[in-house]
Amino acid sequence: MSAPLIAMLALAGAQVAPPPLVANDDQAHAARLHIGDTGVRCVRQPCPSRALFDPKGQAGQTDRQAMLYVDLDGSKTSPPMIGDPTALAAIRTAWNERQCLAIEGRLIPGEDDRPVLRVDRVVGPCHQ
Repeated sequence: MSAPLIAMLALAGAQVAPPPLVANDDQAHAARLHIGDTGVRCVRQPCPSRALFDPKGQAGQTDRQAMLYVDLDGSKTSPPMIGDPTALAAIRTAWNERQCLAIEGRLIPGEDDRPVLRVDRVVGPCHQ
């Protein structure tokens, strides 16, 4: 093997990711996620103050590495979603009002391999 090929194989191996947060199909099990206000505050933009994220951060803080969909400047709408219309309306309201909701759901493949949030249910406010 030539040195460039070995280097390419080494780089490919280094890019192996942990188990995906995007499901392989729409039958995957739901996980507890938070959507909306992250609690992160910044002096200037960009700032990840709204996101879809895994709530298992250290000491109750939002882990920036666990953010699955992020609004860095306050201009993004909520992520593409499917589910019960009442739950989706509650999520959109929380997003727009900069509140946070705990949900059970999962990212699933959507059109053009862009993830879509499948919402199974709204659990309630994030910090209760």
